[in-house]
Amino acid sequence: MATTIEVSFYNSFWLKTIAKSSGGGWTARWPNGYPYNTGSNALPLAGGGTLADFPGTGTILPDYNWFVEESRIRGGYNNTQIDLGVKAYIVEEEPIQQHRFNSMIYSGVYNSRTGINQTNQFSTAKDIIKSLNPANGSIQKLYAENTNMTIFQQTTSNVVIGQIQPYLGEYGISENPESFAVYGYQKYFTDKDRGVVLRLSRDGITEISQYGMIDYFRDNLKNISGKNLWQILAGNTTVTDPGDSTTVNVATVDISKMLSGMQLIVDGDFSGYVLSITPNGTNGGSVTIDRETNITSGQEVIFQAIAPGKILGGYDIHNKNYVLSLQETPQYQDNNNYSTLAFDELINGWVGFYSYKPSQLYSVSNNLYTFQYSNLWQHYSEKVPVGSFYGITRDSNITFIFNQDSSINKVFQTVNYEGDSGWQVDSFVSEPTGYDFANNSWRQFSDRIQNVKSYYEGQYIDNGVKYYSGFNRKENKYYANLINSSSVQPGEVIFGSSMSGIKGRFATVKFSTDSTTDPGAAKELWSVGTKVNYIR
Repeated sequence: MATTIEVSFYNSFWLKTIAKSSGGGWTARWPNGYPYNTGSNALPLAGGGTLADFPGTGTILPDYNWFVEESRIRGGYNNTQIDLGVKAYIVEEEPIQQHRFNSMIYSGVYNSRTGINQTNQFSTAKDIIKSLNPANGSIQKLYAENTNMTIFQQTTSNVVIGQIQPYLGEYGISENPESFAVYGYQKYFTDKDRGVVLRLSRDGITEISQYGMIDYFRDNLKNISGKNLWQILAGNTTVTDPGDSTTVNVATVDISKMLSGMQLIVDGDFSGYVLSITPNGTNGGSVTIDRETNITSGQEVIFQAIAPGKILGGYDIHNKNYVLSLQETPQYQDNNNYSTLAFDELINGWVGFYSYKPSQLYSVSNNLYTFQYSNLWQHYSEKVPVGSFYGITRDSNITFIFNQDSSINKVFQTVNYEGDSGWQVDSFVSEPTGYDFANNSWRQFSDRIQNVKSYYEGQYIDNGVKYYSGFNRKENKYYANLINSSSVQPGEVIFGSSMSGIKGRFATVKFSTDSTTDPGAAKELWSVGTKVNYIR
């Protein structure tokens, strides 16, 4: 029996697989029975029948049994056919993949001016591999600058100018290449394993974390882990679509935070991976798993994944600051467990904390941009209130210490500041005493005050006369008395509101903006002061 096959173009390829027929033999077939026609034009099969009859009668083997059949030019015997061509360079006797975590391999050169492009050439006849000391860990970051290449390993940093030259100091980038940022000749990064933040410039590597923040970074960098286990406990879970792809209904969990690739754990046993997620409003929805899963009432269902923390760095070109965000949990898990702060070269110090948790941070054309989830946000925009990040406005605050003559006992009587209206005092606390045994426990005591209201929030009228219970203003300077609100301490006779001011050698003070005075506007604070009486 003969048939005619029309081929659209020469040297085409047909994809076939192996199937088991009802008679027990193995027969080649096209996937899903295509291409074939029905009726008298159907393709014949060996042993009788046609391809039109075959697709429903066989059992298809797994995908790795599929193969490609090549057609020759004009279909003639021994005609020209496509082959694999010449193999590149050499055939290795043991073609085993190697993971050289401390090495780099160079391709041929690329020159856009002359049109030379050899980036796909890796000649074994040339010395194209540079290896670093494996004791310093894997290569985490590469940065090209002019004719130099800076290489950051886990525990050291190097520069390549022909030969590999390490920088002085045993500092690396640990496993946090995302902390790297550059502006001009200054490069910033962190070494989590040593608990430091670093700047690499022409004068070498400098610990910028030592500028007043040694303890802070030592204590907080160690909390960033790349192996956090994130678990979501699902309740009221039922299987509604058993089969090759199972849909699990989740009724009581916000699954919008779930990710494809998460593991499904049922009663402690691995039961598949998440393929897709379909939220249903603000709570619940359906999750598609990559395999058939039988879940019965009362079983514990957990979705879990590794949620690594990260140390995200970037350069704020608008304010000329290095911005660093320490995130114990990734942003897609929650918006908590983070601290974002900035370093300023002009004062060689850390200038403050920010109340936002970015997933990415970039500077473009003198503007700072960050990502929250898939949303792009521009900072320093005049169209939003001051202190607003990702649509949420928060009060600004500053904490400082009055510590003049810190070895002399004194009484703090007043507080004053120069700046804009709208600042209030949230706390004014003296240094703690030594431990005393009181109320069946060892305790430390401090003097503290009632909160000082801002100029407008503290206004009140009595018998037609305006008074100020907080800050008062005189010659554009704001001042207020300190009213003691401390509890009684062992041995005290006069305490609390019965005395003026608070006693101590130094005091920690927190100022913040109020929510009443010109909301959303910038409020500057130029200087602060206090009046004290010394106790001799």
